[in-house]
Amino acid sequence: MNPEHVSDRGEIVADFRCGRVDVFVTRDEAVMGRLTAQHIIGRLTTMAKAGTPVALWLMAAPSAFPFYRALIDATQRDAALQRILRDAEFFQFDDYPIGREDPHFPTTFRHLLEEQLYRPLARVCGSLPHVHPLELTGGETDRDVQAAYCDAILQRKERGVYLLQLKGIGMDGHWGFHGAETPLEMEPGIITVTMNSQNIRQQMLDWPAYFPTPADVPRTACTFNVPMFLLADEIVDNVPQASKAYSVLATYGTETVLGDVPSSAIKQHPCARAYLTLAAASVLLELRRARASNPRAALHPASLRQLRELWQDPTDADAQRNNIALMERVLRKLELLPA
Repeated sequence: MNPEHVSDRGEIVADFRCGRVDVFVTRDEAVMGRLTAQHIIGRLTTMAKAGTPVALWLMAAPSAFPFYRALIDATQRDAALQRILRDAEFFQFDDYPIGREDPHFPTTFRHLLEEQLYRPLARVCGSLPHVHPLELTGGETDRDVQAAYCDAILQRKERGVYLLQLKGIGMDGHWGFHGAETPLEMEPGIITVTMNSQNIRQQMLDWPAYFPTPADVPRTACTFNVPMFLLADEIVDNVPQASKAYSVLATYGTETVLGDVPSSAIKQHPCARAYLTLAAASVLLELRRARASNPRAALHPASLRQLRELWQDPTDADAQRNNIALMERVLRKLELLPA
């Protein structure tokens, strides 16, 4: 790819390579979702022709909604794709420890996937017989459920199933719910984490009807860890939101892999690409323009102000100050701010 390529159609605003990741900045989220769907459908088709089974390992978040819509739309028009998806397996990343009988079940990622992807897709395909929800309850059985779910992924890997992963990036750079508080150097597996302040802020922004205050956000969540995510055969990153401008910058603004930004580990993966929107990548592109002439250029003060505004929280001034301080500490580690 060219260092900064502008497409003739204006749909890809820029493309470049960061670490081992091919990064594409798209005009808007509709283009991001469509290009992601086209790429994943192409990979599914190639694997089907080769007789290789596929498991789709999917994030459940608003970041994925454009992809969901584009995949469902494409599937409606393609009988061969319908057959491929009926044969595919579906796994999720993470979830809250909430059972189906709990009144808070609509906040779970099982519910989101079922409502936004699985049921609409099944109406097109006729059925999706190989969906694997992570059935947590918040009770004593959860540890066994997590272990069995992790084993299911590892078994597919051992059997040569092609693990095709769609991820996003959290506002603080988390991957799944593996955040800065969890080391990158650990055995692949599934973990339970305590929600940190930056992650809580993101959940409130993503789901204001369910989480109007920090106290409404679940205290813990279950997630695969980054070493486990990296076992995927291929990883595709999707980030549409302007609210992710900091984490996009921290992930793709330098070649550094940093424990404070777990999603930055994607740069180590041998088969990965990212589709970002212009809104999500605005600060990243500003930095790249500055560093084209000065490789050690720091973040422009206006960009830093923009990033600080992402953490504005009228419900909790202390959390706002803490989240901004955490962000700036990471930016200094990445040498994007003056020491």
